[in-house]
Amino acid sequence: MPHFPSLELRHKKIFLIVNFAVLILIIIWLRENISLRLLIDQFKAVPPQGPIVVVILNIGVLAIYAARLSLLLMVQRLQALVIVIIGFGMNGILPFRLGELARIAYARQLFAIATPRLLTATAVEKLMDLCALLILGIFASQLVVVPYINKGIATSALFVGGLMFALVFAVLLLAHWKRLNKQIYKWILEALATLRVQCDRRRIFRLALLTFVIWVITVTSVYWMFALIFPQFSFPDACLLTLVLAFAIAVPSAPAGLGIVEAAIVAYLQQAIQAEANLALATALVFHLSIV
Repeated sequence: MPHFPSLELRHKKIFLIVNFAVLILIIIWLRENISLRLLIDQFKAVPPQGPIVVVILNIGVLAIYAARLSLLLMVQRLQALVIVIIGFGMNGILPFRLGELARIAYARQLFAIATPRLLTATAVEKLMDLCALLILGIFASQLVVVPYINKGIATSALFVGGLMFALVFAVLLLAHWKRLNKQIYKWILEALATLRVQCDRRRIFRLALLTFVIWVITVTSVYWMFALIFPQFSFPDACLLTLVLAFAIAVPSAPAGLGIVEAAIVAYLQQAIQAEANLALATALVFHLSIV
C-alpha cells in the first residue's frame, strides 16, 4: 500500500517554504535599506516611557482576555488567566502558532477543560476579534488613505461573513440531525452545548463589551508608542496599524511572529507617514519586544 505524507506534514512544509521566502526578502531589504550604526543610534533615541506604558497596557489586555475566556467557558478567572498566559507565552516561544495547541493541552491537564469546549470558545473569541478589527479598519479607512488597505478590509469582511455563515449552517445542520435521531459524536455535542450557552443577550453584550475594551487598549498602546516617536502618526493610523499587526501575528511563522511583525510595521510606517527606515525598524523592534 503506498504511503502518502499526512496533511499536517504538508502544511508544515508549506509554512516552512513561505517563511523561508519571507525571511530571504526581509534580509535583502535590511541589507539595502538599514545601516547598523544608524539603527543602534535610533534605539538610543526611543524614550523609555514608550515601552514601559506599552507593557503595562498589555498586561491589562491579558486580564481582560482572561475575563472574556472565563465568561465563555464559565470557569474561574484565575484559571482563565493561566490559560491565556500559557497561550500567549507559548506563542512567544514556539514557532507556527503552536502555543494554541499548548494552551489546549495545558487547559485539559491542569483544569480538566474538555478540548471541544476550549476549541469552541477559541473560535468565538477569534470571530469577535475579527469583527472588532473589521470595524476598526472600516472606521480608520475613512480617515486615512493607505494603498491596498481597502482591499484588505474587503477580504476581511468576506472572511468574517463566511465564518458566520459556516457557524450558522453547522448549528442548523446539527439541530436537524438531532431531530432525525442521527448519531452525533460526543465532542460535537460538547462544542454545540458550549456555543448554545453564549446565545443570551446579556452574555453577548458582556462579551462584546470586553472585546471592545481589549481593542481600545490595544489601539491605545500602538498609538502611544508610535505617536511618541512620529508626531504625524494619528489615531486612525493606530487603528489601521493594529489591523495590520493582528494579521501579521496570526501568520504561522517564527516565535512571536519575529521578523513578520517588524516587516509589517515598517511597511505601514513607510507607506502611511513616509517614516525613515532605521527609525521605523528600531521603534518596531522595541514595540514588539514590549508586547512579547
